[in-house]
Amino acid sequence: MDTAPDTDPTIARLDRIGLLLEEVVEDNTAVTTSMNQLGQSQRALGTDLVRQLAELRRDIATGLTYRTLKDLCVELIGPLGAIEAMLEHADFTEPEAIAGHVRSLAVTLRGVLSRMGAERIGVEVGMELFNPHRHRCVGQVAPDLSPFPDAPARTVTRLLEDGYLLDGRVLIPAAVEIQTGQQAEPDATPAAEAPADDAVTDNA
Repeated sequence: MDTAPDTDPTIARLDRIGLLLEEVVEDNTAVTTSMNQLGQSQRALGTDLVRQLAELRRDIATGLTYRTLKDLCVELIGPLGAIEAMLEHADFTEPEAIAGHVRSLAVTLRGVLSRMGAERIGVEVGMELFNPHRHRCVGQVAPDLSPFPDAPARTVTRLLEDGYLLDGRVLIPAAVEIQTGQQAEPDATPAAEAPADDAVTDNA
């Protein structure tokens, strides 16, 4: 009776290792495929989130802009109505009454700016030096013509128009006049008259 030859244990072991390696390769392929699919899903999710955030940011910006403009318009409607009423009914033959109306409107408009978060830039005339970040120079005056002749150069000598801050940042700088570092020069003699003076001297 024929018997099957005995299988070499080493060969059997190598075959088993080969099968295990094939299973590992298949598992790695499956894992790689799953990772690629997961990566694609994450990229798609990230793109969608970026789009949604952009839309949300745009909606918020639009809403804030509308709300700000709405608040400003609502605040200005009252003073505008008061101005129109003054133009229609005020007696312009009485300067004191007109001045009172104008002062009232100025107070109202300052209140509007205050409610919008704007505040005046404080300026110490005669003491404060010109600051280009807070001031706008619209004129200069020599020390002998200044109300503060002993003040150093670049001292603010007059406030012509208020400046305002909004949330601590300069909204509009204050318009000021500053002092120069030199005395005012006397009027120069016109050049055409100089030869005539020389001629008189020569004749003398």
